[in-house]
Amino acid sequence: MNKLINRLVLGSALCGFASLANAAALEVQAEIRPDPLNPGNAEIVNNTLESGYCTEFPNNCRGKGIRSDSFPIVFTASGGIPKGHEIPFAFPVTWKTFTVEHTSVPGETAEIQIRIAGVGTRYRLSATAQSITNGAEGQRPIFYHALLWQPSWALPTGSCQQVNDTSHGATTDGFGFSTFWLTPENVTTCPRTPEFNIPGMTLQSLDVHYELRAVRPEQLISGNYHGEYTYSTSGDFNFGTLTPNDGAMTFNLNLAVKQDVNIKMPADSIALAPKGGWMEWITHGRRPEKILGDLRFFILTSTPFKMDLSCSQPGAGTCLISNGTHEVPVDISVSLPNPWMDDAGQSVARRPLKIGGAGLEHLKPAGLPTRQPSLLHFEVQQDSVATMHDASNYRGTVNITFDSDI
Repeated sequence: MNKLINRLVLGSALCGFASLANAAALEVQAEIRPDPLNPGNAEIVNNTLESGYCTEFPNNCRGKGIRSDSFPIVFTASGGIPKGHEIPFAFPVTWKTFTVEHTSVPGETAEIQIRIAGVGTRYRLSATAQSITNGAEGQRPIFYHALLWQPSWALPTGSCQQVNDTSHGATTDGFGFSTFWLTPENVTTCPRTPEFNIPGMTLQSLDVHYELRAVRPEQLISGNYHGEYTYSTSGDFNFGTLTPNDGAMTFNLNLAVKQDVNIKMPADSIALAPKGGWMEWITHGRRPEKILGDLRFFILTSTPFKMDLSCSQPGAGTCLISNGTHEVPVDISVSLPNPWMDDAGQSVARRPLKIGGAGLEHLKPAGLPTRQPSLLHFEVQQDSVATMHDASNYRGTVNITFDSDI
């Protein structure tokens, strides 16, 4: 939530005034803070606790903008993998769009995109890599794993990329091997082919580095959104003869939007006066029909917001100004430039601003704001002016709240 409260001092004087089922799921916790001056380029920050490859090999991921989250999905080649049988390893690397809904504003939705930007796993063989490759004694386990595949799982293939030169690790018992590949958007497959008959193999988990982005971040409103996207582990992913024990993997996105309301109000006080000034009253003793004043301000943001009013001297829905013994109400209204509108799609011109903010609960732009000035209008009506005491100063304080938490 972000609130911006502007305190205005109003004053006037008469006569000489003072101036899928069982799918593996990941709860994703993320936030986005659009910059009011450049809201279209806001990035989603992923706050989800990491798991998998990047926690096992943190130095390989640190400083590279890479993270991993592990899904407990096991892929099994129970019948083994014959020599020369290619495993395609195809991943869903292109951007996919899904809808998230605001959790407290009915009907408020946004579009989010996701893509798989990296994949890691640990395979486990049914026999040691040394025994499968008939390797001689005396080498480290990683040597035999490198002999087992063309290319080695430690090396890039096609458009797949290594995290770095050490983005892999072999277990000391000779059965297991961990790796992680980055998958740019031009990746189709990252194929591997065994150079020996593999009697049996499982991928013990599926670790992914995924990217998120908002389609129109400038249209997000403050608060929380929720939505989900599900990949098929045997369709969107293709691991050939390796069969998954779970048909789907789901990302449950909980997105906190923290928009800032950015308002520039050049002045914090205004003097109310008759239209055309006070000379008619001073020269001819003619009491003015009404006293009024406009105050310009600028909306330097594109986030929707609501407006509310509070006063040092509240009246019936609006504020009062007083000379210390006598009070009169001030009608306050607001005009916003295009493309700002209310929730019904209507323009905002001299819209009454009342205590409680009725009618101004959801103001939003229909496009990018133009940075044209907005106006606050203040008026004391004729019947109230008729009761004001001569040679007297009337003052009051008004607080205008601009709140992005709608």
